[in-house]
Amino acid sequence: MMKFFRKHRKAVSPVIAVMLLVAVAVAAVGAYFIWFRSFQTQTQKSVQETSEGALGGGLQVINITDDGSKFYVVLKNTLSSGTITLDDTVNINPGNASTKDPGTATISPVGPISAGSTITTTIVPFSVDGNFTLLTGTTRTFTILSDDGTFVVTHTYTDS
Repeated sequence: MMKFFRKHRKAVSPVIAVMLLVAVAVAAVGAYFIWFRSFQTQTQKSVQETSEGALGGGLQVINITDDGSKFYVVLKNTLSSGTITLDDTVNINPGNASTKDPGTATISPVGPISAGSTITTTIVPFSVDGNFTLLTGTTRTFTILSDDGTFVVTHTYTDS
C-alpha cells in the first residue's frame, strides 16, 4: 500500500525541510528582536518625557526641531504658580559634530514663562570658527537651566 502513495510524487527532502524551518525561526526571532528594541526605545522616551513633568521639575521640553543651523525648542512651565526665566546659555553635548566636544549655545527669548504656559525659544550653538553645522542622525543632549539654577531640564534630540 505504501508504494501506491509514493508513486509519481516528489517530496521535499527532510534535510531541506529542517533547513527551511530553522531559517523561518531565525527570521522570526530577528524580526521580534528589532520590534522589541524599537518598542523599548519608544517606551523609554515616553517615560522620560512623562516623568519630567510629573516630578514637578518646573520645566518640560514639549518639542525640539532644527533647520540645519539652529534648534527651536518649545518649553512649558509645569508649575501651578510663579514664573520661570531661563539662563541665556544652554549646554549641548556634543556641541560641534566634527570634534564631538561638549559645547554651549545661546537661547532666546529667555522668558519669563508664566505658570502652565509654553514658550518657543531659539537655540543658536556657539562655534569657535563661526561654522556650526548639524549632521543628520547626530544625537545631542541639551541641558537648559533657569536663571537662578532652581529648575533644570535635560532632553535628548537627534538632528534631522
